[in-house]
Amino acid sequence: MRKLLLTILYLFSCLAAQDKNTVNILFIGNSFTFYWNLPLVVEAMANERNYNYDINQSTASSSSLKDHWLENYELKSKTLIATGKYDRVVLQDHSLNPLQNLVESRMYFTDFIEWIIANNGTPYIYATWMYKDISNNNYDALDPIQHALKPLVDKTGSVMVPIDQAFRIFQQSHPNIPIFMSDNKHPSPVGTYLAACVYFRIFTGESPMGLSRRYERKDENGKKIFLGMVEKYSAKICQEIVDEILPN
Repeated sequence: MRKLLLTILYLFSCLAAQDKNTVNILFIGNSFTFYWNLPLVVEAMANERNYNYDINQSTASSSSLKDHWLENYELKSKTLIATGKYDRVVLQDHSLNPLQNLVESRMYFTDFIEWIIANNGTPYIYATWMYKDISNNNYDALDPIQHALKPLVDKTGSVMVPIDQAFRIFQQSHPNIPIFMSDNKHPSPVGTYLAACVYFRIFTGESPMGLSRRYERKDENGKKIFLGMVEKYSAKICQEIVDEILPN
C-alpha cells in the first residue's frame, strides 16, 4: 500500500513539474489568425523541437480588438487573460484598423497590453500583411502596419511580430508561389506556414530551418487530421526568409 501511495505521489509530482514548464499562449484575432490552423501549426513546430507549448485562441471572423475588448460575438478574450493562465498573448486587430482607424486601434492595443501585463503575461503585436485592397494606397513605410504600431512597442515593451515584412519579401522574391487565397486577402497554406515560422522564431529564439513541411494531430476520436501542409521547396523558402528578417 505504501509503495502504491509513493508511486501515485511521484506521478503527481511529474505532472506538476510538466504543468510548471508548459508555456501557455493565447492568440486573439480573427480569420487572419485562425486560417489554416495557424496557432496549432505554431504549437506543432514548437513541440517538434521539444518545447512544451499549449496554444489556444480567441477568434471570430472580421472581429477587431474593440470587439474583443467589449466581448462582442460571445468572445471571452479579456476573461481568458484575467485567469492569469497565459504567459504570452498575441494581439491582432482588424487588418484595416491600424491604417484607417489608427487612434482607436492604438487605444485598444494599449488597453489589452496593460491588461495582459497586469495579469502577468507578455503581449505580442501581430503586424498583419498588406493585400490587394489596401496595398495600392501610398504609404511612407515599406511595412505600414508595423510602422503604425511600432510606437506601442517602444512605449510598452511589447514584442512586434513582423508577419507583414515576411509576406512582403516573399511576394517580391517568389511572386509565382501563391501566398494568398483566391480572395487575395486571406493566407494560403504557404502564407500560414510562413507566419508560423515567424512566430516559431519569435517565441523560441531558434531558426526554423529544418522544420517539417507538414503537421498532423489526432482528433477526439483518434482520427488523423492535417493541420497544414506545404511543398518542401516552399517550406525552405519560408524558413530562409525568416532567418533573413530575424537573424540570430
